[in-house]
Amino acid sequence: MKSTAFLSIAFLLVAQVAAASTWSIIAFSAEPQNAPAVVAAADKLMSSEAGKTFTGRLFLQINVADGDNPATHSFVPVYRTAAEREAFVEKLQSDPAWTEFQEAMTKLTQPVSNVMYRTLKRWGEISDDDKVWRAHAFDVNDASAFLAALDAFMASETGKKFPGQVFLSAVVSGGLTPVSHVISVGQASEAAIEAWEQTLQGNADWAAYLEASGKAAEYLGNNMVRTVKTWGATLDDVTR
Repeated sequence: MKSTAFLSIAFLLVAQVAAASTWSIIAFSAEPQNAPAVVAAADKLMSSEAGKTFTGRLFLQINVADGDNPATHSFVPVYRTAAEREAFVEKLQSDPAWTEFQEAMTKLTQPVSNVMYRTLKRWGEISDDDKVWRAHAFDVNDASAFLAALDAFMASETGKKFPGQVFLSAVVSGGLTPVSHVISVGQASEAAIEAWEQTLQGNADWAAYLEASGKAAEYLGNNMVRTVKTWGATLDDVTR
């Protein structure tokens, strides 16, 4: 898949419809020696007058495995609603701290992509302690059946034992790739991901999910990212 930047991060959790939370992946590339300065620039922005009014949750994540994607990092801001996002962005853009942040990012990084998503549903145990995320991208042809397949799996005996959080999101804006939906899976560590996937080998619940999901969508691939730092509210608060 050519633009795996659209997969950089994602979020998913416990069977209930999320209140249409809105989030973005703002992907960029940075040389390793510039990474600490990027964190410092974000810290300064979030401590500014406008930054202090931020009621969402902001993630800074580093790409662990992402194919030919040129991005190395992403900022992922999550808002309760699109209206909340729009209001904050307007306030932020009128603050001198935003200009200063943009100047710093221009010196330290190269922009790659910006994609907007809307969370459709969440499952699992929401925890801000989960640091590793895998985003699975799909081109969905039957959205209702696709959601039903994931719902059925998470309600199965196997799904109930899932040690982490899962989010289903739809692409709102950000390009012309085939990606229409993303399933984001957050877990405590890479070891936890590996252990969970091993339990799915030969599992009937998982096999049923793959069959049902395969009829409703084409699987396009996945990536893995790790959270470097966060700011703002809890993930549970902004996606409930």
